[in-house]
Amino acid sequence: MTAALLSLTLGAGSALAVASAPRTPLEPGLVTPGLPQAGPRTLPPTGGQMAAPSGLLADVTPTTKLLASVSGLRDLIRAGTLKPDAAARAALGALVLKLRAAQTLGPQVSAQAQSELLAALTPAQEQALRAYLRTREARVQALLARTRIATPDGPVSPARQTLNLLTPGGAAVVSALVREPGLNPYRADSVNQEVLRSLLALLER
Repeated sequence: MTAALLSLTLGAGSALAVASAPRTPLEPGLVTPGLPQAGPRTLPPTGGQMAAPSGLLADVTPTTKLLASVSGLRDLIRAGTLKPDAAARAALGALVLKLRAAQTLGPQVSAQAQSELLAALTPAQEQALRAYLRTREARVQALLARTRIATPDGPVSPARQTLNLLTPGGAAVVSALVREPGLNPYRADSVNQEVLRSLLALLER
């Protein structure tokens, strides 16, 4: 099974991840979810990647974590699982605009943006987002446990495989970040541009 097929399988199961996120009925902003959507992709897909040194992956992880969190937030709001109040919508909208305008991201900026995102949510909403992301990661790990991805360049490290499948934009975005950790995928990649566009539209409703 190829990495592309794994990505399709993961995307097809994202509705289950939304459904499995814990919800507290008495907490405002949490209701029954629907189905998330996937966006287009224009960054050229990369070929097989050699396992990157752990230091390089550590450098890009804050940014890939932010990308996944923003995408997960979009999915949960669109599905109806998570309904931020007016103040949270304003804070999240401002964050979206800041991410879209930033020339670079990098580990520190991404970590700060991640903190701002979570700070805008209630504890139960933050828990729902974290559970959604954990469910997606568990699905990827289960798929990789049954699959060996081979490439012309040799085997791909499990950590790199996981990151490729969890990051919006996939291996192309991860490879670009490994080459340039300060890259802002919200300016360079159409998948992540679409995530911001659709999230902002949801927040402005």
